[in-house]
Amino acid sequence: MGLTDLLSEQLVFPALDAGGSDEAIEMLAIRLAAFHRDVDRDGLLHALRERERQVTTALGDGVAIPHARLAGLDRTVAAFARSRAGVPWESIDGKPTHLVFLLAGPADSPGAYLKVLAGVSRLLSNEGCRIRLMEAESETDMLFVLREAESRTRRAA
Repeated sequence: MGLTDLLSEQLVFPALDAGGSDEAIEMLAIRLAAFHRDVDRDGLLHALRERERQVTTALGDGVAIPHARLAGLDRTVAAFARSRAGVPWESIDGKPTHLVFLLAGPADSPGAYLKVLAGVSRLLSNEGCRIRLMEAESETDMLFVLREAESRTRRAA
């Protein structure tokens, strides 16, 4: 299963409007839990906030990957958002975050979750992919960019 298999148009948000990292995380977690009704929204928010308190998930280059493992979850789930204006985040390079990929995986099965986390990091480290995601017009276009980039990454491996 690829990382884009975790996303649908309902989990891609091309116009995130958040005043900071906590608000961005909360908005994505609420939408993710609304889509996946078996996900404990409060537990997810708590786990994501705890992870963010340990160390920022903003990697620089306008990318953040808030992530956490959650007890009771039987699979990895994800949501993806873009903020054209940028979200203030404690990023390594001090710049705003524009692309946010939220991940939650099972607490008792870290292998698949870590593989998805590494895949997201690899995709979003590609400048061309980031540029195309920023230029995409809609949820559908953003998913297309991610699927195409993921497919190229698989072929190269």
